[in-house]
Amino acid sequence: MILGINDGHNSSISLFNDNKGNKCKIEYAISEERITRVKNIRGFPKNSINNVFKNLESKIDLITVGGKFRKNNRLNKLKEFSNSQNKPLLYFDHHLCHASLYKLNHDFKKGKEYLIVTLDGAGDGLSSTTSIAKNNKIEEIAQSDNINSMGDIYASFTELLGFKPMEDEGKVMGLAGYDLDSEYNEIYEKALSNVENKIIEYNTKTKTFENYLGVTGSQSTKELEKLFKMSKSYPICDFNSIPEKIVLSKIIQRKLEETTKLMIENFVKETGIEDVVLSGGVAQNVKLNMEINNMDCVNSVYVPPFPSDEGLSAGSCLLALSINSKSKLEGFRNMNTYLGNKIPDLDIHDIEKVNNFKIDKFKVTYLEENEIPNSVANLLINNKIICICRGRMEFGPRALGNRSIIALPTRENAQKINKLLNRYEHMPYAPTILWEYASDYVENPFYSPHMAFLFNASDSNELKNLKNLKNPLSGVIHQDGTTRPQMLKKEYNTTYYEIIKSLGDNFGLNSQPCYSVLNTSFNLHGEPIVCNVDDAIRSFVGDALLLGNVLIEKVNV
Repeated sequence: MILGINDGHNSSISLFNDNKGNKCKIEYAISEERITRVKNIRGFPKNSINNVFKNLESKIDLITVGGKFRKNNRLNKLKEFSNSQNKPLLYFDHHLCHASLYKLNHDFKKGKEYLIVTLDGAGDGLSSTTSIAKNNKIEEIAQSDNINSMGDIYASFTELLGFKPMEDEGKVMGLAGYDLDSEYNEIYEKALSNVENKIIEYNTKTKTFENYLGVTGSQSTKELEKLFKMSKSYPICDFNSIPEKIVLSKIIQRKLEETTKLMIENFVKETGIEDVVLSGGVAQNVKLNMEINNMDCVNSVYVPPFPSDEGLSAGSCLLALSINSKSKLEGFRNMNTYLGNKIPDLDIHDIEKVNNFKIDKFKVTYLEENEIPNSVANLLINNKIICICRGRMEFGPRALGNRSIIALPTRENAQKINKLLNRYEHMPYAPTILWEYASDYVENPFYSPHMAFLFNASDSNELKNLKNLKNPLSGVIHQDGTTRPQMLKKEYNTTYYEIIKSLGDNFGLNSQPCYSVLNTSFNLHGEPIVCNVDDAIRSFVGDALLLGNVLIEKVNV
């Protein structure tokens, strides 16, 4: 058994079972935030470790750590834990941990070469690396230091727009997808030309990003504010105005895409490797991922299901395996992300005992597993919003059917859920689509099980007509005509699949069978995804909650 630890931003643990030379398996993985209920919490993940030790049957053989450098306080906590277990610590480079996640690719082929690009704010003194991977070896061929950080610049734009850096970058990406009227489009063009070659570029000669601001973090935010306010062609002073937020979001999103695509194009030409892996926090930018996948020189793009820092714990385990183990990495080929805490088998009497839950105000029904699909599908057909908390919790940023809120994918439901969750209205929702029907909804589909890519919505059924509220996917298509689907195969999550299959077999939107649902994470505003029964009851919004096999409905009984 190998226990991997990330004690930095979004701290986490991962537990790998080496199984004495057989196919390796991820037994457990969780982010500390899910237990503490503090989003993106950093530091030693003591609660997660205590949680895994409660049910651990085998002994830990090795402890690995994502990231080599840390201050004394963090280092001392790791050493204390290592001593308490009487097991050695192995430290691995931050970006190497991100890169190693390429081995989780469901299409991973032994002997094949991959071009791996890691991009984030900073880690172990670097903000990006480019490497060539083959079998168990990863050879770094280029890097950018933490000053010349594309990820940090994007975070500074996030802060400039009044959002939380290192957390709300998705809001910036969402705003960048909005159209501008002619007046603000002209402002955008002027502002863009004013800041060209003044923020950050990619240098093809040195093979590094170059940060022309010369500073990072909040200092970078201040320099950006000066730059836009002092523009001679058009000064931007109101960073709270939605049109100007869109202007600035478009500028940084375009800069991210242009510089990263230039970098990848050059390395593909240099190495001849056309299969690309993107990892690190910036790989959560699904618009960037789509643009790279659409490049003529790129054959395929893989993004790990947990590319940000929570994945460092898993990455460190993979690196230890490559050194010390003969396990077959092919064991990860059919893995899913349901790696966290499991909701126990519950009956109605268990629900009665939950703190502050007044069962007499709800209709409560126990469902056999084979009864769940039709029962939940019928609620969806009746336009109900349903919370789901069952099975093992997802590891990574996405809720994929075990800790989700689902509904018919209409604009009406998107607006309802925005109000229920007090959610930022300019962030689009995502759908879950059954894989075999993907081509009915998006153009040029490829299997994307973890919501890591945008796709253009299909033209065949006028899905891009966002003004039409009868549009069958109007609630999960962004203003630019894109959508970020979880493409679901039956073997990935059988019951969730059968819910959507039952829905599509019995119901349609706009004369089209509906093999899709709106799927957003089950959590209250500002909180992490729900972890356990108490979290689910406390966070229950909408019309019904499927808690394990118990269906709880908000109706008069």
